[in-house]
Amino acid sequence: PNPGAMVIVVGADPGSLGSHQEQNERFYTWMFHFPCFEPHTPQECKDFTKLAFKLSEKYDTVIEIRTSTRSAHSRGYVKLAPLKKGLKKGKFIRNIPKFNSLPPHAINNHIRLYERIEAIRKIIPNLHVNKIYPGENSIGIITSGMSFGYSIEALRQLGIIDVPILKLGMIYPLNYEEIINFIKKLKKVIIIEELEPFLEVKIAEIAQKFKIDIEILGQEYFPKYNEFSTGLVANRLAKIFNLKSNNNKIDTAIEIFDSYKDMIPSRFPTFCAGCPERASLYAILKSTNNLENTIVCGDIGCFVMSFFPPQQCSDLIICMSGGLSAAIGMAEKTDQKVIALIGDSTFLHTGMAPLTEAANYDSNVLLFVFENNWTAMTGHQPVIGLSEKQLSIEKICNAVGISWIKIEDSYDPQHLIKTINEGLDTKGFKVIIVKRECALQAHRLREKKRKELSQQGKKIQETSYYIGGCQLCFECARIFSCPALRKVKINDLEEMQIDQERCIQCGVCYEVCPNGAIHKSIIHLFEEEVPFREL
Repeated sequence: PNPGAMVIVVGADPGSLGSHQEQNERFYTWMFHFPCFEPHTPQECKDFTKLAFKLSEKYDTVIEIRTSTRSAHSRGYVKLAPLKKGLKKGKFIRNIPKFNSLPPHAINNHIRLYERIEAIRKIIPNLHVNKIYPGENSIGIITSGMSFGYSIEALRQLGIIDVPILKLGMIYPLNYEEIINFIKKLKKVIIIEELEPFLEVKIAEIAQKFKIDIEILGQEYFPKYNEFSTGLVANRLAKIFNLKSNNNKIDTAIEIFDSYKDMIPSRFPTFCAGCPERASLYAILKSTNNLENTIVCGDIGCFVMSFFPPQQCSDLIICMSGGLSAAIGMAEKTDQKVIALIGDSTFLHTGMAPLTEAANYDSNVLLFVFENNWTAMTGHQPVIGLSEKQLSIEKICNAVGISWIKIEDSYDPQHLIKTINEGLDTKGFKVIIVKRECALQAHRLREKKRKELSQQGKKIQETSYYIGGCQLCFECARIFSCPALRKVKINDLEEMQIDQERCIQCGVCYEVCPNGAIHKSIIHLFEEEVPFREL
């Protein structure tokens, strides 16, 4: 009996736009033998998800819905249907062979795995998720997901209208009959898919198994890295169909879809104005003389951007809490100073195991814990435990035997620099917990409070910062690098300005300017002050 279903929605990132690397998790479906749908439109996302739950429950298997960056960010009209009221609670049914997949049950479960995938393979035509777009050309295309969209647009731009296309809605397993019926009448088939060849390998396997003589074109024409575009697909299809490079339609297609690169200026990702993590990284750079003889092991969080110019304050990124784990080894095998970074969410999620190890070995590492109270990078979810004041990172560190623990404020960089120097000069494992709320949330909460007071007719302090007497040392731009600070030209002379629209009045630039050229102005000095919330 199988009283439930399990559907995994995966966000693939072939362009590495928000991930550490290009994501091509399709091979997991092959390795673990669970079916995978790849929708192209919002309607297919909805329809395939509903179908996936039905199949998962019926066949007692995990099913993946594979979206990509472009499909996940798309929007469109979706036809809905009446919602069936579901159960809020279920009942666990004991099944020792299924849930204890150890000898002697493992082999039998492996057999069941193949039986399930073969049963689903046979019913794919009845699901109507794969579609054939007919054509008379002897060269056909097999594709899926967003690559289908690129292919359709590219063919239109090139003026090719007779190419048959098989659009796969389920990319694993493949139904043998559907693939055979499509390719057996063709001389060549083009497999259009992003990243390493997955469909190409499986389709070549089917062609060989059933002795179908056909030329399969794929990875020799399409790159195995980065996401595709209509221009790229049009360019490669032009070569396959032997269209001349002086064809105006080809040139126009490529020009249209590549022109945005010249229109949009490129820039590195950066921290928000007032971000406390920027202030902490500035303090690290200043205390170590721009990381002289110092290794900084980064981690997952907003501060993952610390390796970008101009700060470049992170030497490596591995995974959640991988920075501290790496730092333990670095400290053991080098004589350099070692700093590890970790956010409060990661600390509670996966950080306590390496924390305990570092404390046990008294590793010569200085650990920075950024406690900003929010999982800021993925949507400002509150950090479970910290937000309710039920957990204390300081008490956790004490509990595992760490004696050198300092609590610091990112908005007091000069004091933080002194504490960092003290930590680096002290042998053994040290922890600095830097407390300051995420600037976006802190600014929103403060503005809400200010608005409430104004509506009550109360006057409040108005603080602003401005630049006067700048020596053009550019420390605020090169090392601190707040986006509210900008270099401008007035009468052919360069000077720094504060963008009042971006500035949240954190005051850190006022603290770090080495020449005292940033000044503070307060209106209604004796009226009520609305500070940022203290953690």
